[in-house]
Amino acid sequence: MIFSPSASKFLVGVTIAVLVGNLVLNLGPIIGVPDGVNAVVTLLLGLIFTVVHGGLAWGWKRIAVFMGITMGLSFTSEAVGVATGLVFGSYHYTDLLGPKLLGVPLMIQVGYVSMGYASLITARAILGDLGTPHGWRIPGVALCGALLMSGWDVVMDPYQSTISGEWLWRDGGAYFGIPLHNYVGWFSTVFVFMVIHLFYESRNPLPVPAGPTTSALFWSEPVIYYALMALGLVITPVVDPAKPPIASPENYAGSLDAMQQSLSLLTVYVMGTPVVIALLRLGGQRK
Repeated sequence: MIFSPSASKFLVGVTIAVLVGNLVLNLGPIIGVPDGVNAVVTLLLGLIFTVVHGGLAWGWKRIAVFMGITMGLSFTSEAVGVATGLVFGSYHYTDLLGPKLLGVPLMIQVGYVSMGYASLITARAILGDLGTPHGWRIPGVALCGALLMSGWDVVMDPYQSTISGEWLWRDGGAYFGIPLHNYVGWFSTVFVFMVIHLFYESRNPLPVPAGPTTSALFWSEPVIYYALMALGLVITPVVDPAKPPIASPENYAGSLDAMQQSLSLLTVYVMGTPVVIALLRLGGQRK
C-alpha cells in the first residue's frame, strides 16, 4: 500500500512519539510510574510501534500475518510451558501482567510481537538484508533474529522474575535462578516463528521502497526501540535499586544488588553490540 506524503509523515511521527514515550518510561521509578503500570504501558506502546512501523515497512497485510504467527506460536509455547514445564522449565506467571488465558498473561504475546519485530529488523540491518530474503538467507536471518531476541531474555528474565516477580521459577536454575532450559525453549520458539514469517514473506515479496522506507532513519527506528529496551536494564541500578524480591528467595541466594549490576553490565555488551553494528550498517547503506 502506498501512503500519501502527509499520511506517511503522520505515521512516522507516531513511531517517533512512541520511542520518546518508551524513553520516558525508562525513568518510570524516578517520575513515580508504578512498576506494573510501567510494564503494561511499555508493552502497549511497543504494539503501537510494531503495527505502525510494520505497516509502513512491510504493508498492513504482512505485519498482520507476522503478528498472527508470532502470537499464535508464542502463546502455544507458553501455554504448554506453563502446563508441563517442557518448553522453558517449571514456572508460573503471577497476576502482575494482567488477565491470563491458560495461565499465560495476554500481554506476554504483545512483548513477543514488539521485540520480535525489533529483533528481526535489527538482524536484517546487521546482515544487510532489508529486502525479501530467499533460499538459505531465510534460516540465516531467522537465526540472527532469534539470537538477538534471546539476548534480551538473557538480561531481562532474571530481573523480571526474581526482583519484579512477574513470573516465578519453581526450582530456580544455574543462571541467576533461571534454568538454562528456558533459553533453549525461548530461542527455539522465536526461531520457528521468524522462519515461518520469512517463508511467507518470500512468497509475498516486500513492496519497493518508497517515501520514508528509503530512509536510514526510518529503518533505524526498530533498532532504537531494541536499544531502548536495553537502556531500561542498563540504568535500572540507578533509577530503581533492587528491593526485597517478590519471588521465592530460595531460587536465588545471592545479592540482589550484585545481580542488578551484573545484568546492567551484560546488557551493554549483549544488546549494545548488535545495536551499534546495525546502526553503522544502516548508515552506510541508506541515505
